[in-house]
Amino acid sequence: MNGLLDSVVQGLRGLPPELIVFLISTLPIFEIRGGVIAGLALLHLPLGETLLYGLLGNIASVTPVLLFLEPISRWLHRNHLARRLLQWLFARAERKAAEVNRWGVLGLTIFVGVPLPGTGAWTGAIIAVVLGMRRPSALIACYLGIAIAGLIVTLLTLGGIAGVDHLRGTP
Repeated sequence: MNGLLDSVVQGLRGLPPELIVFLISTLPIFEIRGGVIAGLALLHLPLGETLLYGLLGNIASVTPVLLFLEPISRWLHRNHLARRLLQWLFARAERKAAEVNRWGVLGLTIFVGVPLPGTGAWTGAIIAVVLGMRRPSALIACYLGIAIAGLIVTLLTLGGIAGVDHLRGTP
């Protein structure tokens, strides 16, 4: 992922670094995890700015998914290609939904907050729709999960940066 993230950051050079973190955090493949790594390790933004723009980007992208995926998917079902894509998307989410369903809102928060491949706010939002969770609860769970993922990745990134600096002999 780091090579891909590097390429995305390079492709966005010329934009303000805060906007780069925001945009990377909106993307389903990266979310806040990629935004934090880009902001701290690649763009050398301050911690507070990195977290703020990462949170805002991930929240801005996942909120419409939670609010509008269901009505849009009903409308898209009229198109054969869109229907097949949605069936694949919902089937993938249903496989992961069993883990979340057992714990409800707390399960969704943990699912979004644990920065592992296949988890995150985008997948969590789709799972919430598949499970028919109440939108306000799902929004809160996703937002908390995004904050947790951001903090975990921040700690890991700062630890990695400190370790590299230590090996180089720089303070």
